[in-house]
Amino acid sequence: MILETAKLHFDEDVARAGALRHHATGLPDGRVKDDVLRSAWMVGVGASDAYFCDAYADLVARTLRAKEIQRSGKIPDRLGNLSVPAVAVLDASSSWRWRMAARGIIEKQSVLSLDEVKKFLNLFCRNEHKLLQPATIEDWIIHAESRQRNFGITPAAYNALAPRQKSSAKKAALEKFSTRMQGIFQRRHDCIHNCDRPRIAIQGISDASTEKAIADVQFLVDRCTEHLRAEYPRYMEHNGFTGVTRNKIGA
Repeated sequence: MILETAKLHFDEDVARAGALRHHATGLPDGRVKDDVLRSAWMVGVGASDAYFCDAYADLVARTLRAKEIQRSGKIPDRLGNLSVPAVAVLDASSSWRWRMAARGIIEKQSVLSLDEVKKFLNLFCRNEHKLLQPATIEDWIIHAESRQRNFGITPAAYNALAPRQKSSAKKAALEKFSTRMQGIFQRRHDCIHNCDRPRIAIQGISDASTEKAIADVQFLVDRCTEHLRAEYPRYMEHNGFTGVTRNKIGA
């Protein structure tokens, strides 16, 4: 299945973040408890970073394999111009060669903003079906797991809007979601690079804020996974890859 390994590893890693947070709740108030919560926050965001890199590697590998099978299919110029290790070209016996080549391309990258998520993963979506765009964000806004802190509006309030109001609401929701996720990503950066002391004082942290941050990272990854699993096969079909080819690459 598309993104199976990436999602499996993410679920394992984000569960580790949740376990750290749960452990912190049993500790007495103080510096150690706060630092365990910071560790949970860092692991949760790190899980999403690893997921997006793995997801990109997965989709690159499938796409390159499809092009190898069916030369008439189209791939993005950005993929066509990738530099890959010679062993990936020469080792025809290895079914993992394109995946390993793709991992080599992405392994030094960090995907810690929604702009980076879109940069890497929207390569594999049709123009009107890209991630985190007004045309596709509505399903996220009205999702059962959507929260007002993410989009600035509840599903019920959004559904109650007149059609003409929803266009501006979607744009505002995207801006709110981007700001929310950037804050979560930035906090991880602050913890790693200056021990959560971006200025003079150490920032405060709470169980509730950490729990919400981990939940929001989970929401982002879950929705991206759903979107790509539905869209990637259609994207490949749109680019001329036959059903036989798509079956061979698991799409």
